[in-house]
Amino acid sequence: MSESPNEFASDRLRAQYQSGIAAFFALTQPALKSVEAVVALNLQATRALLAENEATLKSALQTASPVELFTQHVSASQQAAAKALSYGRQLFDIATHAQAELTQAAQAQAEAQQERAKAFAESFPQNGPAGFAPYFTTFNSTFAAFNNAAETFRTLTQQTIESARNHVDSVTAKAIQQPATQEAAVIQAAK
Repeated sequence: MSESPNEFASDRLRAQYQSGIAAFFALTQPALKSVEAVVALNLQATRALLAENEATLKSALQTASPVELFTQHVSASQQAAAKALSYGRQLFDIATHAQAELTQAAQAQAEAQQERAKAFAESFPQNGPAGFAPYFTTFNSTFAAFNNAAETFRTLTQQTIESARNHVDSVTAKAIQQPATQEAAVIQAAK
């Protein structure tokens, strides 16, 4: 028993609508989690900054010599730079995590869409006009080539993100090491 064309179109439209809704919610959840993480990071950074500024100001008011004040200033500047690097790293981690979740959700949706398109392509010759078999074969080979290209693009994207993460890690490590040696030289010169 075969479906009527109207039932076939109605089922296909319903499946597309459900797919769109699923994709929307699959992509919205990771995006909202990322926004929450950024807001939490900003609140944490603001609270820490206020507490550190209060402590630094109180300490500066209690210094007895200009050398001690200069040393505190240099130390506070280097700590601020290290914290800015840490903040940037945490922000980068949030963005990387969000990108990974969004990519995973999008990939799952793309795979589901590919399966639906493949099922449609396989069922179409049964419902389509006679003599269209060569066109369906061409469509199926084009579909396979597109899937291979998409997989290659996904792999390249993951490699690029990993390379960027490694670069940020090395730059952060160098930036954190450099101020410590500079601080020792400035303190030694001030004495």
